[in-house]
Amino acid sequence: MASGVAIVDLTSSNVRFTIAKLIPAINGSSSAWQSYINREKVPAVNPGNPSAIQATSERGGDLVNNEDGTYTYTFVTDVTAVTEPMAVSYEPDLTHRISIQFSGGPAVLNPSFDWVPSSGATSGIETRDIVAIESCNTCHDPLALHGGGRLDIKYCVTCHNPGTTEPNSLNTVDFSVMIHKIHRGASLPSVEAGGEYVIYGFRDSKHDYSHVHFPQDIRNCTNCHAGSGTGSAGDILTADGDNWNEVPTRAACGSCHDDLDFTTHIGGLTDDSACLLCHTEGGFRGSVAESHRNLTNEFIAEFKVNVLGVTNSAPGEFPVVTLSVTNPLNGDAPYDILNDPEFDGGRLNIGVAWDTDDYNNVGNDGVNARYQVTNALTTATAVGDGTFTVVSTTQIPDGTVAPFIPATGSGAIIVEGRGRKDVSTDATPSIGNIPITFGIGYFSIDEADGVAVPRRQPVTNEKCNACHGIKINHGSNRANDTQGCAGCHNARLTDKVVREIAQDPPTDGKDEESIDFKRLIHAVHASGFRESPLQVVGFSGFSTHVFDEEEVHYPGTLTNCRTCHAEGTWRLPLAAGVLASTIDTGADIADPSDDTMITPIASVCSSCHDSDLAASHMLQNGADFTATTASIASGASTEACTICHGPGRIADVDDAHELD
Repeated sequence: MASGVAIVDLTSSNVRFTIAKLIPAINGSSSAWQSYINREKVPAVNPGNPSAIQATSERGGDLVNNEDGTYTYTFVTDVTAVTEPMAVSYEPDLTHRISIQFSGGPAVLNPSFDWVPSSGATSGIETRDIVAIESCNTCHDPLALHGGGRLDIKYCVTCHNPGTTEPNSLNTVDFSVMIHKIHRGASLPSVEAGGEYVIYGFRDSKHDYSHVHFPQDIRNCTNCHAGSGTGSAGDILTADGDNWNEVPTRAACGSCHDDLDFTTHIGGLTDDSACLLCHTEGGFRGSVAESHRNLTNEFIAEFKVNVLGVTNSAPGEFPVVTLSVTNPLNGDAPYDILNDPEFDGGRLNIGVAWDTDDYNNVGNDGVNARYQVTNALTTATAVGDGTFTVVSTTQIPDGTVAPFIPATGSGAIIVEGRGRKDVSTDATPSIGNIPITFGIGYFSIDEADGVAVPRRQPVTNEKCNACHGIKINHGSNRANDTQGCAGCHNARLTDKVVREIAQDPPTDGKDEESIDFKRLIHAVHASGFRESPLQVVGFSGFSTHVFDEEEVHYPGTLTNCRTCHAEGTWRLPLAAGVLASTIDTGADIADPSDDTMITPIASVCSSCHDSDLAASHMLQNGADFTATTASIASGASTEACTICHGPGRIADVDDAHELD
């Protein structure tokens, strides 16, 4: 076992075995695994289709317990004489792999062993090490398929060979094709043209991948496979991880570009030998890596907003912000935001949010809780050293005007926007928007010591970007910092204003929906778990987003809070000051005193657990789905969730989510 403790009672029911050989590359192709153990699969759903050969495993051999923590297994399959259902020649000079599936017992493991039978060599041999399971598990957390017993790529590829086909759909289940097509899913040309991409699996169950949306730019090949030549900081490298760039093949390329007909491509291709004539560095089309470049995402690294100081931030005052925008890839050289071409047609807005206990932005002169912004590109004053000052048009509330609630504590300056760069990959210039990562700066409003208190950070950008690559929203204006998102997506924010003018109104029957960050993000990621889809109106009413099980396929273990959260930030009790989430803004959208809210803990939990049964449980334990400012202030709406779900209690959050 992985723990180092031997399994002493293993039986044949707990194990499966595969054995395959690695066929070397020929005619420009990539090397490929070929199983010695195969079966003929007859289509049940589409009986008119021909049967297909599928690689498989075996467990019917002789398993001997050596009584010392080791076992010996003798294969039923004689690899030197495989003729049925297809002939597979034994080639002892090639790399071979035995993989084992341990499941149904004390552990789930997929150990593999690579060697060359003729020499016994285990090192310095070809292995086709393309993808590391660790790369998969940055999103899948963990990848566990076929009933949960198969969880290592080295095992997967021993069966998912190029010659293995699924007969009901007639789609290949070759790993290099199937995985690309699954991940591209809804954006496959064949799917966009009205087709579907399906695989029939166990007991001919249909798996439709036509709705899968890859959570980042599909061109980011190194997110899954990278070697020393193509990888960069943060990538997980493998010995053959550069193959995607160095060994282009019809199978691999055609898996994503499935509208490409290779029989007519450049006059017709009968093998892969001609691929590198065009798809290589200096070739007609450039290398595969060059063809997959996303200059927009690359240029993000050339912009950094620095909030250098905030003055004039007491109640009743208009904050004065000192900032710069620099290029980290050029020695942090500052941009002239008033004159440089990178900001001609760009955007740089200064938002002000308060307070950092939990943003609410009450009294911001807006019709809702969104922070109001000041255009730095038209109002900034150059200091002369690469820095600029901007006087915010947002006044810190002093309670003298409606809704007569002063700002207190600390606030945040949130800078968002986009630069402009040539994103063309050919000779024709194409000036595109480059999202600029949020710039965040904190300031004291009335802190006794004058020292600003930053907002809590339950989610790190690095954790978001493990799946999303670079998180960009709202028309390339807001990127890569959850603190910037939270300043607008606060507890008071709903989609009421844009829902009232929605061009494609939601069908949920609601007048508004909370888009508080702590509710919104949980609900989006839990789309496949929720009983009712979340519907939210965005972009000035032009877009209605329905987050359901077809739109969102969370790839990991939904109960694993660690995937997204900083350590311990998911546990009860909630941080001090966390607000209830508004679900009805009342008669006066700018005044929270007439809001209807969900108490804080229930607001989080019900964003995933949205059933009537779950709501009933929460209500019985102090949650309030119709709370008011008055009921919360009086203590009438008081949650008792920590009694059972607090640390070390009978059903603490870690236990309820099956966290280690």
